[in-house]
Amino acid sequence: METGEKVNKGLKALEEKVFGRDLCAACGACLSLCPYLRSWKGKVVKLDDCKLEEGRCFAYCPRTEVDLNEVYKKKFGKNYEEIEMGPVKKIVMARAKDSLWRKKAQTGGVVSSLIDFALREGMIQSGILTPRDGDLLPQGKIITSRKAVLNCAGSSYVSGPTLEALNRGPWKGKERIGIVGLPCQVLALARMKTSSLEKKTPIDRVDLVIGLFCTWALDYKPFTAFLHERVGGHSIKKLNITPPPERILEVTSGGTLYRIPVDDIRPFIRPSCRVCLDMTAELSDISVGTVEGKEGWNTVIVRTEMGEDLLRRAKKAGVIETRPLPKNNLSHLKEASLLKKRRALDALNEKGGIEKNYFILSANLIKRILSESGEATP
Repeated sequence: METGEKVNKGLKALEEKVFGRDLCAACGACLSLCPYLRSWKGKVVKLDDCKLEEGRCFAYCPRTEVDLNEVYKKKFGKNYEEIEMGPVKKIVMARAKDSLWRKKAQTGGVVSSLIDFALREGMIQSGILTPRDGDLLPQGKIITSRKAVLNCAGSSYVSGPTLEALNRGPWKGKERIGIVGLPCQVLALARMKTSSLEKKTPIDRVDLVIGLFCTWALDYKPFTAFLHERVGGHSIKKLNITPPPERILEVTSGGTLYRIPVDDIRPFIRPSCRVCLDMTAELSDISVGTVEGKEGWNTVIVRTEMGEDLLRRAKKAGVIETRPLPKNNLSHLKEASLLKKRRALDALNEKGGIEKNYFILSANLIKRILSESGEATP
């Protein structure tokens, strides 16, 4: 490269570094911003070339170069140092007290019940969730009512452009917004907030981010084709993955429960997931996952004052109940989180280097991740 030559950080670079390497996370952060990008069946499609040398599509993407210290300082006021599973104010196991949420939503129903409570208490005026209307592709939807929250309850294990709803609106201009997202989407939201580019989305009014634990997500088109071969043409009512050591995908369809080994669906994991460092949505206000061996309970990690206030008020109001997370579960969660980081670093090295491609991490942090994940440092 000649001295002084500008490095493209627009759609051209996004196409080369992300789309061209099959590393798009399908988070939706670039959609309804750029007139040349559209979503089609779980993929981002480029309609035409763009001559901008710097664009929000590249700046917001969770799979382009990112200085993790910068985004962590903006969110938590400190550098990226807590490598096990990010900043933690409090960690508990919890479940919704109302059986409505436990029956309709995933696992303990904590995410749905917290969003519903935040809306009713005026902590937020709108939420962005993903509805489950028979199709497995998550599409972001702006919701303002309990009925809408119920329609969005449940998981599909498929990645989809949820954040497009934030960019698209419509917004009235004063709403406080809450968003539920996967780790890649949570990182994209943090990048939106730290970007120096002009913001034409209501990102500064996003006051609550609830992150979902995620080891990987599935590619919509091949996964749904596979699934319908296994269960027929019936609408998929519910998906659930049982905890280790069983690891079975339970599919409720046409009044029948089908059980599919998780190993059978691994070929449909998005390549982007293999370079993701984050299992527990570390840049959220509250992170929520399952509790292994405790059916019907969620693991809840509180990370910020907003998250702490929401959990405290919801518990006081009788919306959720909490218990201490057993030490064995906490230990295993840390191990699993570190293992995901280790695997991501290995995958990034295979692609030509960690810092060259994606994350700006100090050598000491890399050594700590490699060491604490139980592997010898190369």
